[in-house]
Amino acid sequence: MSTSLPGPRTPEDAPPPPGPLLQRVHIPLLARALGSYSAADPVWFRVDTVRAFFPGLYLVVDAQGRIVWLGMAAGFLGVTGRIMQHRTEPWKRRVFDRVFVAEAREEITRPALEAAEGWAADALNLRTWMPYRTWPASTNWGALVSSRS
Repeated sequence: MSTSLPGPRTPEDAPPPPGPLLQRVHIPLLARALGSYSAADPVWFRVDTVRAFFPGLYLVVDAQGRIVWLGMAAGFLGVTGRIMQHRTEPWKRRVFDRVFVAEAREEITRPALEAAEGWAADALNLRTWMPYRTWPASTNWGALVSSRS
């Protein structure tokens, strides 16, 4: 659940500055963030061909490989549905290139998914690189992602 901070807004179709260049070591952090709810190693898709109808975390990069979005998804269409929602915004259609997806087990709780997103943002140092974005807190992350129901 990521939102923009209040304050001066750029035109709707103007992208915010990108984050850091995605490194190979960053990708496994998505699955690690999910803890015991991780269902598989992260996989990537072109953003217009995402087939991930499950809950999970996703990391979007632009054509230059810079991180432009970190999010979580749950519900009926999972990550695919969330990416489809993002693509209704003009700047995201232009900028989003590839998406790395870490599948979560269906029984993941909303608090565990939110904490996992927050932990991933911390592990990737996105709160510093992308201060105009917010992510959930990673408070109690370990306990939330290690206790499967």
